[in-house]
Amino acid sequence: MTAISGINTGYTNPLEQVEAKDDVMGKDDFLMLLVAQLENQDPMNPQDATEFTSQLAQFSQLEQLANANESLKGLAAMSSEMERMSALGLIGQDVVAQTEQFHFGGEAMQLGYRLETPADDVKLYILSETGSTLTTISARETDPGEYFIDWDGYSDFGMPLEPGDYSLVIKAVDEENKLIQTDSLIKGRVEAVDMTGISARLETSGGIFAMDKIEKAGMAL
Repeated sequence: MTAISGINTGYTNPLEQVEAKDDVMGKDDFLMLLVAQLENQDPMNPQDATEFTSQLAQFSQLEQLANANESLKGLAAMSSEMERMSALGLIGQDVVAQTEQFHFGGEAMQLGYRLETPADDVKLYILSETGSTLTTISARETDPGEYFIDWDGYSDFGMPLEPGDYSLVIKAVDEENKLIQTDSLIKGRVEAVDMTGISARLETSGGIFAMDKIEKAGMAL
């Protein structure tokens, strides 16, 4: 058989035409690779149709994933902006946060608890940052629900506590003296909004709380 000379003249590896800008191949790089394969294929051994169809399907999937990723980024940005606007709208309103950590500013405040099932005895414990019990409050309400107690800021020894950070721990037991599920609730008025982080944080009279800790908001709380 007579050899056909020059049939591969100018043939280059298509991979060399795609510069590796980073470790992740984007849809533009993928498309450039397909075009390079077609332009530089060996006429005596053309690209297999089945393989080429498979590559096109892969490109279509890659493009769909890229578009979906961009859509998700847009939704995340929109959600974050809506959260910030909602946070700003809470300034001057009372909110309830589900958390044990709170800040005492020196004035009377409302501390709360939530019971999922009936209790026989409920006590609220206010702890210092080191974990010492400073104040013990016996709650009257033991039925399932949410309740708040006005706390004057005094310890069990009748001394006013210093402004600072404290913890509210709820201990509730049933008739068999078994612990039951409870949640600590802190009520405070929103004074400002910290928007320097990824998500907005409410600066209240009862402490600084992330938006995902806020359960209720409104002037009628």
